[in-house]
Amino acid sequence: MAVGWEPRWVRKRLKMGEGIEVETCLDVVSGLILCPLCVDISRLCPSYTEPVAEPLAGEAMLFFAASDLFHHMRAHARAGEWRPYALGEEEEEEESEEIEEESEEG
Repeated sequence: MAVGWEPRWVRKRLKMGEGIEVETCLDVVSGLILCPLCVDISRLCPSYTEPVAEPLAGEAMLFFAASDLFHHMRAHARAGEWRPYALGEEEEEEESEEIEEESEEG
């Protein structure tokens, strides 16, 4: 069984606290908040008053609360600090170094 809805997006300013305001899209049907860094909000919700029935495309992140959006946006800012780590990569490197050392000694 599939569940869906037709979102009706309007542009909204949300106060995040500590003097931070974010302009994003809000679905008037479900109350979901869209991440303005993940999606082009000028295309999705150009109006503050007239809801637009535009389906989501791509990897849009939706949130129930402004505090959740705030934490997600902080993660966007810190994404450059993180490096991808593949499981097992370090172990394979250690094993290959040990094999090389043994072959040099022997």
